[in-house]
Amino acid sequence: MVAISSLMALLTISCQKDKTETTTTFTATLEGCSDENGKTTMAGTTMYWVSGDQIKAFGTMGSGVYAASNVTTGRTSFNLVSGNAGGGPFHAVYPASAANDDGTVELPVVQVTEDGSLTGFPMYTESNSTNLDFKNLCGVLKLQLQKSGVSVTAIEVTGDIEVTGDFTVNYNGGDPTLSYSGHGTKTVMMTCSTPQSIASQKDFYIYLPPHVYDAGMRIRIYSSDGRVCTKTVTAGHSVSVQRGVIVPISLGENSLSFAPNAGTLPGYFTIDEQGHRVRFSQGNLQYTILGTHAGVSGSNMPGTWRFAPEQYEHIGEENANISDTYPKWIDLFGWGTGANPTLHSSDETEYFNFVDWGTNVISNGIVQDGEWRTLSITEWIFFFSYRRQNKYGTGNINGVAGLILLPDDWTLPDGCTFNAYGSSASLEGDWTHNSYTLEQWARMEAAGAVFLPHTGKRYNIYYGYSPDDFGNYWSSTLQPNNFASFLAFTSAAFDISGSSRGRCYLGKSVRLVQDVD
Repeated sequence: MVAISSLMALLTISCQKDKTETTTTFTATLEGCSDENGKTTMAGTTMYWVSGDQIKAFGTMGSGVYAASNVTTGRTSFNLVSGNAGGGPFHAVYPASAANDDGTVELPVVQVTEDGSLTGFPMYTESNSTNLDFKNLCGVLKLQLQKSGVSVTAIEVTGDIEVTGDFTVNYNGGDPTLSYSGHGTKTVMMTCSTPQSIASQKDFYIYLPPHVYDAGMRIRIYSSDGRVCTKTVTAGHSVSVQRGVIVPISLGENSLSFAPNAGTLPGYFTIDEQGHRVRFSQGNLQYTILGTHAGVSGSNMPGTWRFAPEQYEHIGEENANISDTYPKWIDLFGWGTGANPTLHSSDETEYFNFVDWGTNVISNGIVQDGEWRTLSITEWIFFFSYRRQNKYGTGNINGVAGLILLPDDWTLPDGCTFNAYGSSASLEGDWTHNSYTLEQWARMEAAGAVFLPHTGKRYNIYYGYSPDDFGNYWSSTLQPNNFASFLAFTSAAFDISGSSRGRCYLGKSVRLVQDVD
């Protein structure tokens, strides 16, 4: 083990004559992370604050944000930026952006890094004085990539528990523990603001809540030329992530195989009488304001776009938080908002300049600029007329309701069943016509099946979902009187006529396709 130095900050308290505390700064120490430093800056064996680092402290007067200034490797001071914690007892969180007012801490959906180094490593402390001894909350995966000539843009890690969202901290002065409390996902993305080229080996760092991640844990590495490498923990193995410990995972040249067409499902679907075919994206489109793809060919805006890691994943009621400052994923969009995904105005004139969402760089679906697009309503109509009732059906995957679509060439996998839409059972008004475990669905998906989850809809900042609501997927087609066409379905009804039309300001799902021929 290499010793890691702690840092101290100056303490200053100013009081008004009425003894109301108005400004507070804190003395702070940092806890080491395994045998390497693990906070904001990676520099040898020293772990230290960086100018501009912010903590959020909570005290008797509420909360305040405090920033580091005049940083040295020995001491620094945290000065008040906004709010005021007042007097103790205190609890404090680093980084300030991870602190929720309800006392929980938030692990972000995207960990933004310039060069793959660790950023924003979350810490927590409680104290009766202004001396704050921060403790690490997470452990770290150190992915040692050995693949000459590859340029990495993003890495996704999917576990068997939620690795993002809100967490309650259990702390009594010893080692803090985290308990998941909601609003999260099982997938976290590390995105590089500048693509990182690998000459021989490069290390990438991602922090995760402590847990023994069992077989099925998945790591996806995305390259700037649109390829993806997927590594999965196999049966009989696990990855143990401990608080404050860096876990090295060596991924050698021979074990890294990058496949083209990241984010594309294997099934082929005919969409017109000329025989043109498409393949669907691996999941519904999602967006967060965090991250950027500046420097990646085809990027035209900040923030991060991705396809849901799994076909059955969707955001749900959290879409009601849509704004240009909300830092989590959204997946219900106003019509044609490819250039302004957080637009939620009810002024429909703001939506008439359709910008296809597929013109953006999709972090886990980078092929070539412009290859992703939205189906027109004419293509949707032909799509369902061509496959008729024996090529689609309602159902659920591990309890998530939706619509199942079968490709042109379809062979039912061993151990699976499929009940087509239109039989009496499909009109029962629920989503149990086809029910699949995750393992069964993996076989269906490998054979080309597509799943459109039943995601509800959004109006302005209001979210609506019930078993009787329609599944809503935008087309690229604008209709008279300020309406746009969309695909609509429930468990007991289905519209393949194109008559379903909605106001452009309504938030609906987007599923992109890629032209094959």
